Amino acid sequence: MTGTDPRQVACSMLDALDAGGGESTNLDRLFSDTFNNTLRRMDRRDRNFVYALVYGTLRTRGRLDWVIAHFSKIPVRKIEGPVLNILRTAFYQVFYMDRVPEAAAVNTAVENTRKIAGNHVVRFVNGLLRTALRSPDRMWWPQRENDPFLWLSVDQSFPVWIIRRWAERFGFDETVSLCRYHNEIPPLTIRTNTLKAAPGDLAAALKPYARRVARGTHAPESLRVYGLKPSVDALEPFRSGLFHVQDEAAQLVSHVTAPMPGELVMDACAGLGGKTAHLAQLMNNTGGIVAVDNHATRREELIQQMRRLGITIVTPLAHDLDEGPVPGRDASFDRVQIDAPCSATGVIRRNPDVRWSIRETDFVRMGKRQLRFLKNVSASVKIGGVLVYAVCSIEPEETTDVRDAFLKQHPEFGVKPFLGTEGMFPGALPPDGVACCLPHVHGTDGFYIAAFTRKA
Repeated sequence: MTGTDPRQVACSMLDALDAGGGESTNLDRLFSDTFNNTLRRMDRRDRNFVYALVYGTLRTRGRLDWVIAHFSKIPVRKIEGPVLNILRTAFYQVFYMDRVPEAAAVNTAVENTRKIAGNHVVRFVNGLLRTALRSPDRMWWPQRENDPFLWLSVDQSFPVWIIRRWAERFGFDETVSLCRYHNEIPPLTIRTNTLKAAPGDLAAALKPYARRVARGTHAPESLRVYGLKPSVDALEPFRSGLFHVQDEAAQLVSHVTAPMPGELVMDACAGLGGKTAHLAQLMNNTGGIVAVDNHATRREELIQQMRRLGITIVTPLAHDLDEGPVPGRDASFDRVQIDAPCSATGVIRRNPDVRWSIRETDFVRMGKRQLRFLKNVSASVKIGGVLVYAVCSIEPEETTDVRDAFLKQHPEFGVKPFLGTEGMFPGALPPDGVACCLPHVHGTDGFYIAAFTRKA
């Protein structure tokens, strides 16, 4: 289902996420592609409606499915995906979007169903929606005292298996806090490009565009922006390279790596270059950074970001770390930083699709791949050099298990205590070379960071 009607666009995006297909269908990339193809042709009000509908439906999908299951004669798992997403988005509009008239949500859902399915499906959607909205008192909701896991699953829209998993590690009450935090709408967090501006000056430059601009809680270059009126890429301070969008926990990674001006540094799995640019800032744009990534599109976007930010010391390098160490780079780098691909359970607040796409069996598989990546980049670290491993995951298979396995398999590396991070993230930076930022504790994305030194 395609078109420029915002409800159709939102449903099409949800359908694409359900279909999977790897990196091209993660939420950030999907919004970028949809913006280039469709959203840019919409007015701002319709674009904002699409964003709100997609993110909101993903955050409340479990609760919406509970309602659908209660009124449907067909099990939810047997309803075709595009039809199910029409139902989800219709109920989300009715329950959570105050300015959408109930009749508009229902009538549009019925018309959009008519475009993709036969009359019997149209009758099913129409009947289910109208019956549910006529008889809300027929709904039964699980109660915490009877089944706490089912209650939290429906109340906060998380799969039961994730809740059980977190409750075993954090306890049930803390899991409630974690789930609630993941369902909050995050503020826009940015990193000042200190090559061009100071945080105070940037805050002053952004105040005309936002309701409020505040200093970050943890990272020294960070600002939090509330009620931004134009889009980020329309801001002159952004176009001039005065800042980059980045959560404070992600900013901590480069502070742990702590590169010095004049050093040679590798940013493995560089992606779009957010952490690459931060490394360059900390190096005062002197020395050299090799940004490794195996996706041509990401490398091109990284080059464009470096130009915008005024960074000149970055050299992109095409290499797939699944294939082995970077050729010709043995023991070459003073510091190597790897933010490895992971389950992203630490960033569900910003990527609510993760809770529905991840499977419990993925954690071990990803942990094995991360260990392979870590081994391959470790060959590039000089004797006496630093290796920093990071993931935006809070799962032990991708964090402590990877660290412990790496140290066991590579006795030439030892733990590196944190230096230069005093005052940042109280309680998250113990002296054992491991940082663990928890979303509901630190008010940031969830991140795990481990630092090592090569001894021989």
